[in-house]
Amino acid sequence: MRILIISDSHGRTDNIELIKKQIGKIDLILHCGDGTSDFDYIRSLLGAPVTGVTGNCDMFSQERTSVNLNIEGKIIHIEHGNRIQFLPDSELLEYAAANGFDVLLYGHTHVQKLLEKNGRFVCNPGSISRPRDGFASYCILETDGKGGFRFLCERV
Repeated sequence: MRILIISDSHGRTDNIELIKKQIGKIDLILHCGDGTSDFDYIRSLLGAPVTGVTGNCDMFSQERTSVNLNIEGKIIHIEHGNRIQFLPDSELLEYAAANGFDVLLYGHTHVQKLLEKNGRFVCNPGSISRPRDGFASYCILETDGKGGFRFLCERV
């Protein structure tokens, strides 16, 4: 399974068209907030279902603020990240472990980050529209059907 992880589109979807040329076929899109109004367009352009959460800028959205998914026996937790944005890397990993998350996905900072410890992952795909580190970014999660996960963090 190939899963596209994006965040912080903020209504600016021009980079989604560029991403489409880079990623090939995907099975699912996970959006970490600040762009719930973009879900329908992203779904139609990329031809895959979108699951996501609200961010601090999604004022009138009916989406959830967090979601847990079970993918191949692993718990993937998605939240926007405005509650955890200033945690050091070690505390992000502890937060994931303490809550039983195999994968913690968050956005909000507009800066790409990937951490791994003992098979537990923390991933922030950065922002596809307003990066704070100079590069629009996203991540791909590839699964092997047996619970093995591999992350690819890319720039647009």
